Amino acid sequence: MLCSAHALLNDAEEKQLRNQEVRMWLIELQDVIYQADDLVDRIDYEALRSKLEDDQSSSSSASKVLMKFMPPFLSTFDKTVKLDSMEILRKLKILVDKKDVLGLREGAQNKPWPRRLARLVEHADVYGRDAEKKIIVDQLLKDDVDSGSNISVISIVGMGGLGKTTLAQVVYEDDRVQKYFELKVWITVSDEFDIFRITKEIFEGVTTNKCGTENFDELRRKLKEALRGKKFLFVLDDVWNESYSLWDTLKSSFEFGANGSKILVTTRSTIVASTMATGKVHHLQTLLNEDSWQLFVKYAFENNFDQNSNKDLQALGRKIVEKCKGLPLAIKSLGGLLRCEQNPKKWEDILGSDTWEELYKKENSILPALWLSYRYLPPHLKQCFAYCSIFPQDYEFDREVLILLWMAEGFLPMDSKSKKMEEFGKEYLEDLLSRSFFQCSSKNASFLQMHDLMHDLAMYVSKYFCFNLDLSTDFIISPGTRHLSYKKGIYAINKFTGLYEAKSLRTILALPFQQCYMQNVVLYDLMLTAGSCLRVLGLNEFSMKELPDSIGNVKHLRYLDLSFTEIKKLPDAVCKLYYLQTLLLECCTRLATLPAKIGNLINMRYLCTPPCLKETPLIGNMTSLCKLSDFFFDKNIKSGMKQLQSLKNLCGTLHIYGLENVADCRDALEAELKNKMFVNKLILRWGINHATNNSKEREVLGQLEPHANLKELEIHNYKSATFPDWFGSNLLSNMIQ
Repeated sequence: MLCSAHALLNDAEEKQLRNQEVRMWLIELQDVIYQADDLVDRIDYEALRSKLEDDQSSSSSASKVLMKFMPPFLSTFDKTVKLDSMEILRKLKILVDKKDVLGLREGAQNKPWPRRLARLVEHADVYGRDAEKKIIVDQLLKDDVDSGSNISVISIVGMGGLGKTTLAQVVYEDDRVQKYFELKVWITVSDEFDIFRITKEIFEGVTTNKCGTENFDELRRKLKEALRGKKFLFVLDDVWNESYSLWDTLKSSFEFGANGSKILVTTRSTIVASTMATGKVHHLQTLLNEDSWQLFVKYAFENNFDQNSNKDLQALGRKIVEKCKGLPLAIKSLGGLLRCEQNPKKWEDILGSDTWEELYKKENSILPALWLSYRYLPPHLKQCFAYCSIFPQDYEFDREVLILLWMAEGFLPMDSKSKKMEEFGKEYLEDLLSRSFFQCSSKNASFLQMHDLMHDLAMYVSKYFCFNLDLSTDFIISPGTRHLSYKKGIYAINKFTGLYEAKSLRTILALPFQQCYMQNVVLYDLMLTAGSCLRVLGLNEFSMKELPDSIGNVKHLRYLDLSFTEIKKLPDAVCKLYYLQTLLLECCTRLATLPAKIGNLINMRYLCTPPCLKETPLIGNMTSLCKLSDFFFDKNIKSGMKQLQSLKNLCGTLHIYGLENVADCRDALEAELKNKMFVNKLILRWGINHATNNSKEREVLGQLEPHANLKELEIHNYKSATFPDWFGSNLLSNMIQ
């Protein structure tokens, strides 16, 4: 039945923008697919639970004989599965039967997918902005100020995707600008004009020190002193605030800067520009045709462009560029889509799609080029991209965490002989980067962002299933919502009442490093109501000291983040979360032990242990483990270092504590570190005050020979006068640190 529905998908995706009924049909189909996936997950969990528990506790002979002669019967679980299966089939049949009414055709040809593209370099080349750059740079370098203040504010205004931020970066990085200003700070403001945050980031950028105060008046005083007599340039990127009083309050902290200090603002709003600017307002225009073409050539042909060849593609390309109407982001997106594609028919498909005109007719609609880029994504990338709509606009998300979330949601293929799930995740991420769906953070290369327009696109394609809560929005959540995240702030309990209606939630994510508060009664209830489907539970920096026993109800959980909480104990019920892949306990400073049976979590792949852990329990059964932040060797653990033997997939950094507790050197050999070919950083640590035994320590270290692929090695509190033989040129020649 799912195959019958799938045959209609291509036609439905093409028609959904022109036909709201078709769009609702797609939403209903996705909802039923979620239900079917949840049902299969329940069956798989029950099979896994039965196998693990049968292996751990064998039944008595009498029980086995009795069961042999008992007649077969349907358990409550079996009956429930049967009823749910029938209901899902009923819904699918209704949807498939609607195809004639909606005019949907089976077997519509798939749109061609672009080849895998190389990652693009962000802002490597800028076309058609030389004149604007010169004007703005010249204005920045002027010392005279007409506003009566010693600080000028210059604004760049234009619609999203026009290249305001790109132009500001080119200006900011200009050699003359770099030499002219003593202090320079770039701030991404976005829609939340948080004066304290902006002031704090400017202070930290000016002083290169962390801000140690939460008192706003004291912070402003310190900033004024730091700016006294110095010429500065501040870039406030993507400003939405229209309140002059808020802007005036922020600007008052800058008044001690030297004459000629400047503030450069980028915004979509002319109201914002007129509110803030004292100098010239630059209204950024779309690119001219030839500049647009050069930009398209850069992305579509890269270094393989020959103006005397590919005449057909050039003609089609120029028409496609005209459709982009001079918008750089749209040009880059389509250029990346068509890169290395030599078939003119596929270029004609892009050019002839009626999606263009339909989208242009709608005010504030998604850019046709961006929509087409999404349409041409392979299905596995579509769901990964759409999922990212749970992040707020301008949010910087960690690459590694994003891959772990995708993995928890089932977006990544199960391990194959050639690749791990994490490797698939990295490939998917690079694919989306190369197509400009993501862009690298300007502050940290390991973090990513989505352009505003890309975020809008993600919201459009997922808005019935994804929800981001913040203090400024009313919490209206539908029963079909599957993914929820929320921003910082203290929430009243009535903000969460809608959660009880969303009984099929798969994601509850408190965004990292932003404090979130939820009354425990709400959390406990969620464990009961949403537990049947929940796969991701992120409680990073959550105001909590205990995890309820009802966590055991969340049987399908793959991702649990309790980092930076004050939790003191993990309930034993955690050990029944057999699907759990990721457990994050970073900076849980009050958590000293883990449940004894945590080794039951055989699907665990990423375990970040708390810093004050006294001993690592038996984890030898976690054979899928790829990341283990720390391993604590304790002489009272029977299997000792041998636990590491079966963890053949460990990669990244491995930190081994407590080597002074190794009684028999053969125990260290059983760790088989020499076979850990994916571990690139190894940290070996003896206790600070351990009794010195030079020969024994040398023997222990001798048995801990790492793989030759190792890049970094740290050895702490090693007191022997000599090193073992492996500590020589063969190993050290490959190391970088």
